[in-house]
Amino acid sequence: MRDTVFRSLSAGLLAWGVASYVHAAAPSESCDTASVQQMAPADTTVAFAAREGGGCRVVGYVTTRDPGPNKVLFVLGLPDRFTGRYLYLGVGGAAGELPTLPPQLLSKGFALAGSDGGTGAKNGADFSFRKDPGKAADFLGRGVHVTAAATQQITKTYYAQNSLHRYISGCSGGGSMGLTNGMRRGAEDFDGFLVGATPWGISSYLPNAYRIAQYLQLHPEGWLSPELMARADKAILEAYDNSDGATDGVIADQRNIKDFDVQILRNVGFTPAQLATFDLIRQPHRFSKELGSSPGYPVTHVAMWSSFLLGSKPPPWPETDTESVSAILAKGAPYIHVMADTNTRVSQPARDYAQVKDPAELTRLALASANGAADTPAVVDDFAKLSASGARMIVYHGVDDQAMSYLETVQSYEALAAKDSTLAQWMRVFTVPGLLHCRGGTGPTDVEDQLVEALVSWVEQGQAPDTVVTNRISATSGMERNFRLCAEPKRAVLKGAGLDFKDAKNWECRAPTGR
Repeated sequence: MRDTVFRSLSAGLLAWGVASYVHAAAPSESCDTASVQQMAPADTTVAFAAREGGGCRVVGYVTTRDPGPNKVLFVLGLPDRFTGRYLYLGVGGAAGELPTLPPQLLSKGFALAGSDGGTGAKNGADFSFRKDPGKAADFLGRGVHVTAAATQQITKTYYAQNSLHRYISGCSGGGSMGLTNGMRRGAEDFDGFLVGATPWGISSYLPNAYRIAQYLQLHPEGWLSPELMARADKAILEAYDNSDGATDGVIADQRNIKDFDVQILRNVGFTPAQLATFDLIRQPHRFSKELGSSPGYPVTHVAMWSSFLLGSKPPPWPETDTESVSAILAKGAPYIHVMADTNTRVSQPARDYAQVKDPAELTRLALASANGAADTPAVVDDFAKLSASGARMIVYHGVDDQAMSYLETVQSYEALAAKDSTLAQWMRVFTVPGLLHCRGGTGPTDVEDQLVEALVSWVEQGQAPDTVVTNRISATSGMERNFRLCAEPKRAVLKGAGLDFKDAKNWECRAPTGR
């Protein structure tokens, strides 16, 4: 049975040797609000600082202006045994909350920081904060920059150190925090970036999400119920489980499926209208020469489409100007409906995105939500500063991601590889079998753990990761199996029939032989 057991970035991380960097630095003798305030930059307010759990916990905010003023909240954990590594934890969705600081990481000697992105959002799907230009600017990258600068200065002063090894890790909206920062600033704020499941710059992701949400609102007869999608998922898995050489309950990569057999869907009860909806989601869609194409969603775990794309109840769904986001989601509407509706009403309060008749206009509305308000800087879609700065970036994406197609990350990687001959010097991209959006699913449960390890080794020791072994660990069974991840463009393939697929040693990374 597919489950969502996962471990947070915690116990398994850095058992590989934090001590390999430097001897533990002695912390300041003072951990109180007044003392830490003196360590902070001028625009930073320390609201609280006190001893907690073998370290010093700090909470405060940075005031941003032009546009503004706005307050970007931050949290900082300073361990008693500091080993020179600082990790900023990104927050997903619309942000609005501070990240939890894993005590296991603090005990390993990491200084941990993070912010609420400056949005004040009450729900991860509610982007109505973008009506405020200051909040919009902070969400688009300013908030991470100012809070990273403030927390890094406090950290260096607290430990009397001149430099840090600086990392940022996040997935989805949290991944966008690191990705945007790296594009805009290179190695100014961070030496290493771990980016999970997020669009690259100006992409077709949001226009495609708006397109799907609008289609469902206008074609309720084609809605796909969770029960129907569960039957389809079971039949698709049975047909294509062995596409990577192993019958293991995981379709490791849709690119191993040469031709999808639509008859599978008819056999489990799809009507013509439902087949049209399925194809709308699955098939590539071209928007324009400038924007390019959406690669479509993979069929590797279609049962999970219900949680993000389809909802648990049929359309039409309530508009967000009549009910709260939480209430609408509780009534079974999908995330993409709320995202499209709240974003549209930022600039056009009375506008219903589902009634926009011109596809080009709907695309413009979607892209406006990526760029922010008119007086905020546009999203950067250029890695030149990052590639020249000496920083390193690892990108990962779950093959079973129900929120954003991993094929879009692959497409972005291939486009970048075609025009940047230095790509292998500063970026690695991994697709992760069985992983849902950031966590959960039938794949490994320690992806972030292992990729942070790989990133640290790359930044500090120059060891570029071409393959990474991850593990599936459950609370009831313990270690269940290994997964070998391969840096693009290679893919993991079982070495031979009859070998134990649970052992990563029996898998190897091979270049694909064809599309």
